[in-house]
Amino acid sequence: MNINNLIKKSLDFTIKRVAEIVGISFILISILLLISFISYSSEDPNFIFTENTEIKNFLGFRGSYISDLFFQSVGLVSFLISFTIFFTGINLVKNKNFLVIIENIFFTILYSILGSIFFATFFVDSFSLSVNGNGGFVGIFFQNTFLLNLINLNKEIAFFILLILILFIFLISINFSIKFF
Repeated sequence: MNINNLIKKSLDFTIKRVAEIVGISFILISILLLISFISYSSEDPNFIFTENTEIKNFLGFRGSYISDLFFQSVGLVSFLISFTIFFTGINLVKNKNFLVIIENIFFTILYSILGSIFFATFFVDSFSLSVNGNGGFVGIFFQNTFLLNLINLNKEIAFFILLILILFIFLISINFSIKFF
């Protein structure tokens, strides 16, 4: 019996099982994130207003804080982030390639910034996200840069360009392929 061959097979088996465990963990985390986002209430205790003791979020105190953190930072794009984490977990279980995590983090950051700018510029008014609005503080921050001047050159074209870019980068982040379907 060849020891090197046995060690190689054992290491390969271990790496595949770790990839599956991490992928399943990503899937569970994304489901919990989506539940906390759906059950978000601006009246729940959060980092800014902590005096309310009745929590309406399905995941309780932690769900309230996590959803508030995501919504106040990047706004409504948070829903897409939970889907990206879900599909990252599925791809990790299926392909057992850890590089997909780094790729998806990169694309998630890109579409989060663009989505925050999009919502902060075109859908400012929000009823449930009263502190930083639909774009979060990231969108507000990037509105104070040269990007707002580019958007203001032609708002109608910028609306569709940003929307297409966000959708395209989101599809890349979930490793969407027509061949898979």
